[in-house]
Amino acid sequence: MASPKHTRKGDKSSDLVTKRKRADTGPIPPNKRPRLEISLNISSIEDIKALQAVESKYEVQVHSVISSAKIQKKVTSVLRHLTTSDNNATAVAKKTRVSILRAKASDTGKLISIAEIAKRELEKCQDDERLWFQYIALGEEIRERPRDEGNTIIEETKLGGASDEEEDDFEVMKTPFERAIEGQPRLRGVPVMSLFLSRVSIEELKKRYGEQTNST
Repeated sequence: MASPKHTRKGDKSSDLVTKRKRADTGPIPPNKRPRLEISLNISSIEDIKALQAVESKYEVQVHSVISSAKIQKKVTSVLRHLTTSDNNATAVAKKTRVSILRAKASDTGKLISIAEIAKRELEKCQDDERLWFQYIALGEEIRERPRDEGNTIIEETKLGGASDEEEDDFEVMKTPFERAIEGQPRLRGVPVMSLFLSRVSIEELKKRYGEQTNST
């Protein structure tokens, strides 16, 4: 009788890793994308209403800017989204495109550089195609960190030349509140900037955040 075939565990692991990589690098289906207000860490009710209206009416693309991001690569990605037109769509079905650059406070300098370069490139276009409209929203990302992180240890000092024999050992008692929160993480808010860039005026964003443009 033929012996049963055994699949090596290594082969299964390799297949799973390959599938996972393909899933991670592929485009995210629209029904699996997080809501825009979640992506931009915005919680104000009025902001959420404006973003939901934008998300439903326009073709939005979010570009995350981190410290390791390449400026030219991000500029190219923003311009590709704003300037590419869908020739297969009807005039009614076409949606205005909006690019959003999102960065934490420490990376906003790079975000601004990307936006300025992209706007200069748009201004090289002809007639109305050279126009750009910009809006800026601020949010906050909540991060956790260990409660003991950042605590400083104060070394003991001897006052008046007291000897070791004269020192009393003692234990600092924790308050009920300190005992209750012991081991729980600290919550820290990190500012987040989101810069919206479009080639036409977006009324929902204009009303909420004001508008910057090169239109005269």
